[in-house]
Amino acid sequence: MVTKKVILTGATGLIGKEVIEPLKKSGFDIYALNIDKNNPDNGVNWIECNIFNYAQIKSVFEKVKPEYLLNFAWATVGDYLSSNINFDFLKAGLELLKHFAANGGKRAVFSGTCFEYKFKNSPLKETDDLNPETVYAKCKNYLRELSELYCKQNNINFGWGRIFYVYGHKENEKRLTAHIIKSIKENKEVIINAGSLVKDYMYSKDIGAAFAKFLDSGVSGAVNICTGKGISLADYALTIADKFNRKDLIKILNEPSNQPPFIVGDNLRLINEVGYKTQYALSAAIDNILKGENSK
Repeated sequence: MVTKKVILTGATGLIGKEVIEPLKKSGFDIYALNIDKNNPDNGVNWIECNIFNYAQIKSVFEKVKPEYLLNFAWATVGDYLSSNINFDFLKAGLELLKHFAANGGKRAVFSGTCFEYKFKNSPLKETDDLNPETVYAKCKNYLRELSELYCKQNNINFGWGRIFYVYGHKENEKRLTAHIIKSIKENKEVIINAGSLVKDYMYSKDIGAAFAKFLDSGVSGAVNICTGKGISLADYALTIADKFNRKDLIKILNEPSNQPPFIVGDNLRLINEVGYKTQYALSAAIDNILKGENSK
């Protein structure tokens, strides 16, 4: 059996950690880049490497010579929407591709964001207009444009997965899902300021599995990584609270918001071309997350 070597970045992140098992099941030999020395013994070839250290990157690609590259590395905490670190990740992404191409790489998939789109009040398709507004979204979109050009120039099959809204295990407590769970456990009220906003939330295990399928599929171009279904922030919060029988702790406001009222993706390309269908409904996914929380 011919092994499918893949270099994976962001392997300890909210989504990256969930792509490992699906990749292994699909026959990939995973080489994960991480700055940490203490990594789980989970069948992954962990390589201590800083993606901003280009000499290290060059050395890793020369040694591994992967056929595949899956890049999740980016900062999405704190002031990431306006941070200068976005430019560093943009440059690092191109550097990864440079050394991937130099060592015979054939298929790369990078993670993008729904915030590249010009929002509208119907599901967003991959062919819809783009209008990235934040530094984060602009850098993501520039990376996509330059990566597509570079890969075309260097005979690399390139895919770009646009992620919508994510929830999963061991999230940063400032993120909505983790904040709701923590607050309810502490018997604290949760205020949802703009309860009528509709978003497309996808479980991190589904996103990981979708990216593994995407990488293995050979489908090129942009693909929405989403459920294709919207849920209001009010209903989302109440679904979580209902698991504790504490809907009384959720206070729904409908204050004016500068956020788009509707951010939902069209996932027909993911279903029909990549061949991935969402496996987890929201209720079951929240059950999984709470089961993990309770087993700590």
